[in-house]
Amino acid sequence: MVTMTLSLPGTPARLMPVVWALALLAPPEAAALQLGLGGSDVVDRVVAFVGDSAILQSQIDEEVERLRVMGAVEVPEPGAELDELRGRILDNLVNLTLILVAADLDSLVRIPSEVIEERTTEEIDAVIQRFGGQASLQQALAQEGMTLAEYRDMTRSQIAQQQVRQAFLGVSLRNASQPVLREADLLEAFETMRGSLDQRPKLITFRQVVISPAPSDSAVVAARAEAVDLRLRALQGEPFDSLAVAHSQDPGSAASGGDLGWFRRGGMVAEFDEAVFAMNEDEISEVIETQFGFHVIRLDRIRPGERRARHILIRPEVSADDMTGAAETADLVAAEARAGTPMNELFAQYSDPEAPDSLTVPVPQLSSLPPGYDVLRTAVEGDVLGPVTYRTAQGENRMAVVKVTGVREAGAYTFDDLRAQISEQLTQERQIEAILEDLRARTHIEILRR
Repeated sequence: MVTMTLSLPGTPARLMPVVWALALLAPPEAAALQLGLGGSDVVDRVVAFVGDSAILQSQIDEEVERLRVMGAVEVPEPGAELDELRGRILDNLVNLTLILVAADLDSLVRIPSEVIEERTTEEIDAVIQRFGGQASLQQALAQEGMTLAEYRDMTRSQIAQQQVRQAFLGVSLRNASQPVLREADLLEAFETMRGSLDQRPKLITFRQVVISPAPSDSAVVAARAEAVDLRLRALQGEPFDSLAVAHSQDPGSAASGGDLGWFRRGGMVAEFDEAVFAMNEDEISEVIETQFGFHVIRLDRIRPGERRARHILIRPEVSADDMTGAAETADLVAAEARAGTPMNELFAQYSDPEAPDSLTVPVPQLSSLPPGYDVLRTAVEGDVLGPVTYRTAQGENRMAVVKVTGVREAGAYTFDDLRAQISEQLTQERQIEAILEDLRARTHIEILRR
């Protein structure tokens, strides 16, 4: 069975209090222009040593101002509460520094400079867009005593640390032992978060059979021949991106010359993945057949664990007769479903195997499905709906017959609703705590001032 469950709105992205070391020095938001960086006359001082690395008072001050401007927490007035906040920030900086120092010694944690530059450019572009243009951003930065170049340097540094931190913890967590979680631990975590949870939305669970119009054998032969011809033209020197713009039938990449961006193994369908990760830079593939059609691929760049490629996609043409045949099949499936034939039997006999056979969807997220699925908003358990006709993101026609197998009304989240998520989050937190404890045990830490 292929089952898909969409995330529940209102559920906190992280269900438990986060280890602060994971949150420090995240890439700045548009409003998070750290204050006092443009030529302060304040004399800095060391407040802690972690191994040979020093933590400065200015780092704590900058984090306080970042939190204040972002509104991430309510920063108290000077006094005991502010001192407590500064102490927590110092602890977090110690944890971050421990990770960065350990990562520097780990040969598995190496972030290519082009990755950092690419992420930095993406972040700066996003900030410029949020400010409504580069001039507006530069004006805002000037008010804080910064130039755009200085802001970019700060962003690059933060992103570099973020990438290193994530990579180190990723490697460490893969090798971490599983902590023992008691049921009481999970219940305590649920009770802690219960007051901050939104209402659980109404949920619809349904099974479906998705019918894909099948092209004729002659259409498949013609599509393959066109792909073979385009590959030959590319090998003979015609610009690959120009061929993609003119001929590719992938609506998501044709306009950009077939560019698919960077992706990791498993990010594409199996046949495409296998071909790309066996290629060399600037190589043009043989014609590759996938469920989407026939691909000609050019591998543009390689970096550890990732590839950047372009492709030309040629789809076999689906004729009006093919559509008529699919519609007749969909009507037959709907009639059999209403007559009581089990949906799993109909799925095995008629459905596109790549389509999920079962989904659980919060009603507010029905809009993320193709428009025809909106009929589920008022459905009741046992309803058979459709055929629902829609087009995929790749521009392919589909027809779905849907049977509602469960409707759960909106209400408060229960422990059973969130048990798996709480267990996963608490497991990761305890693993990270153990990693940090081990690093602390192996590193000299001296706190000079809190």
